[in-house]
Amino acid sequence: MVNDFGTKLRAKRQSQKMTLKQLAEKTGLSISLLSEIERGLAQPSMSSLRRIVRAMDLSMFNFVEEQTDPNGSQGRLALQSRRPGSPDAYITDIRIVRAGKRKKLMYPSFPALFELLTPDLNRMIEILYGKFEPGFSSGPEPIKDPPGEKCAIILKGCLEMRIGEKTVRLEEGDSVYYPGDAQVFLRVIGDKACHSILVVTPPTF
Repeated sequence: MVNDFGTKLRAKRQSQKMTLKQLAEKTGLSISLLSEIERGLAQPSMSSLRRIVRAMDLSMFNFVEEQTDPNGSQGRLALQSRRPGSPDAYITDIRIVRAGKRKKLMYPSFPALFELLTPDLNRMIEILYGKFEPGFSSGPEPIKDPPGEKCAIILKGCLEMRIGEKTVRLEEGDSVYYPGDAQVFLRVIGDKACHSILVVTPPTF
């Protein structure tokens, strides 16, 4: 769970020698809002959270607990040298992620849970299990990531997604494939939790 997000955000920002002004310029968020988030006086939206961690070249999972896996990457920088077609573009090892050992992420102010199914952050794709409780909504701001490709698969429940100008209703067994940089809004339909799998390339979560 993301505990003390603001405290961790300040520590990671300062470790990168980044000022609040610089972070504000990178995210498009105000200095006052970022300061309130760091002091625990404001809860960022899902979109704002994603913008903050992306501006710092990190993953949301960097804010869960400190990485104890010596083979895991603390950020996204290791991916810069792994381009399709290069000799070291793809992994050569075999890694198992046990069900009870997944890295878990809960947003501070949203009834949603994410679990990382891939071993660490240094992969060409990212696969996540997501559980959205009844009443979940991603908020008034769209989720927008860098260019790439995404695929969402619904295991149980019903999820409404607005992807760009198109609204789709996904039920058990349905899947949708869409551009990674599309503006997306999410909303659970009905009184049952929605369970899903999300596949992302390149990793952006």
